[in-house]
Amino acid sequence: MAGLLLVLLAFALIIVETHVPSFGIFGVMALVALFAGGNILVDQGELFGIPMSWNIFIGIGIAMIIIMIYVGQIATKGLKSKDTTGTEGMLGAKATIEDWSGKSGRVMVQGELWQATSEKELNLTKGDTVTISGTEELKLMIEPLSE
Repeated sequence: MAGLLLVLLAFALIIVETHVPSFGIFGVMALVALFAGGNILVDQGELFGIPMSWNIFIGIGIAMIIIMIYVGQIATKGLKSKDTTGTEGMLGAKATIEDWSGKSGRVMVQGELWQATSEKELNLTKGDTVTISGTEELKLMIEPLSE
């Protein structure tokens, strides 16, 4: 009975792993519980009349490891990706000048018209391309395009 409880605990830990950001700790605990429970069940020989062998638990364990590695790679890729929404997603993007006078004007970025400012006076005309260097409240900070 203890072996069955450990195997059920392993499956519960896998479910917890999918809902809690534990970076694989619950997954590793699930593997340990699975193999500990499997060891007890294999020693007993059968469970509810079903013969137990290591092949069952090794197969489940390998499947769990493969799934954990796959999900880990997807999570790592998501953590490393650049922000794509809001003003943070615009940093470093190119913008097109719509109108400009001295240190402020309007720019077109990703199909949206934004108010923009620069630290120094720029001689820009409609159609010039600039780089977004930051944000200040709801205004974009721009710099001339480095060539």
